[in-house]
Amino acid sequence: MPSPFLEILVDAFTKQLADGRTAHVRPFITAYGAVTYTVVDDGGRSIASGWLQEAAERGVPEDRRPAGCTHLIAGAPALWFTSEEAGCLVELGDAAQAAFDSSPEGQALAAWRRNQRELEEAEAASTAVLRTPEGRELVEQRERLKEAAAAVAAADDAERERAYDSGEPDFYFRHQEPRNEANLARALEKLDAFDEQHPQIAEALRAEKDARTRRFLETD
Repeated sequence: MPSPFLEILVDAFTKQLADGRTAHVRPFITAYGAVTYTVVDDGGRSIASGWLQEAAERGVPEDRRPAGCTHLIAGAPALWFTSEEAGCLVELGDAAQAAFDSSPEGQALAAWRRNQRELEEAEAASTAVLRTPEGRELVEQRERLKEAAAAVAAADDAERERAYDSGEPDFYFRHQEPRNEANLARALEKLDAFDEQHPQIAEALRAEKDARTRRFLETD
């Protein structure tokens, strides 16, 4: 898994603000290895943090930007930079990125990404059959067999509940339950027979389920 946010010790970029404070801007590496920035004043109090963005890409019209400014770090209020200042921040970000990439944390992240790519490629290969026309038709057939078995089980539950509600559970246990169990066994046998006849579908569905579980656990 990626590491937590990591501050890379490089020289800060300083900027005098209109209110008299001095902003110290340092690059920050996110958990997934991207460069963002944190901004504090002389006392270490936070001013802003986030991505360095082009005003044009954010859709900020020129008449709503401070004179000469082209980039910003979003905040309340936003922190604005000229093109030259933004270039200095990009250089700091590049230096931080290079330092992170060569660090143990960066190497661990690179290894994690390689492993993720390999897993995704293996998952895609193992589930490819599900995306073919024949595979989709077989999946639908299997789903109908599953639904048939589920319907038998649901009907049994309903009959059991009605038997208790009517005060006649003995009749259910003597007659209805044995019949329902036999029907469920036949329905499950049909499903098992399908899986034996089409093992590639059953295996692909298991792989797909395992992939969903892995992704859920990684994001949980």
